[in-house]
Amino acid sequence: MPTVDHYATLGMPPTATAAELRAAYRNLARRVHPDGFSDPAERRRAEGRMAAVNEAWRVLGDPGRRSDYDRTRAVATPATRPVDEPAHRTDAFVDVRVSPAVGCMLQFLPVVFGLLVLALLLVVTALAGSGGGGRPVGLVPGRCVEIDDGLRAVPCTVDAPVIVARGVAGTSCPVGSVAVVLPYRTEQVCVAPPGMPGG
Repeated sequence: MPTVDHYATLGMPPTATAAELRAAYRNLARRVHPDGFSDPAERRRAEGRMAAVNEAWRVLGDPGRRSDYDRTRAVATPATRPVDEPAHRTDAFVDVRVSPAVGCMLQFLPVVFGLLVLALLLVVTALAGSGGGGRPVGLVPGRCVEIDDGLRAVPCTVDAPVIVARGVAGTSCPVGSVAVVLPYRTEQVCVAPPGMPGG
């Protein structure tokens, strides 16, 4: 009757295939190999753990030894994991199996989701920044404008009003000029009628 559960050592169920056992052995060997530890105490613990992993693979990796081990194990299988397996007591997900498709989705889904959120933010920012209309260009002091449904810069003529100032919406304009709030509502231009001083 075996005293050590080699399946638990490799973190695999007794129903695991030979390929699954080999993959588990290789993964554990990489993680617990003594060469990966510089501290002498950790290195000694890793040597003991590596010896247990190697013994489990020696028994379970050979089909004949594995069937003998399974027969002796079936006589009296312990109900709980051995107490000398501290690494497995803390790993609650050691027996969880995930298909490759789900694993791939779980690996890349956060990246795709992040990119979609970023694209959505860019679109919303672009639409919010435009305020339903483009930011008027050329509306600087000294330029002539035409006022109808909106404000647009035009070549200066005798009858065209002139921009005398531009600033934050709600600020006062020079005497004789009128404030016109721009479409995005954060700025205004002060427009003087034709023939006024400064215009």
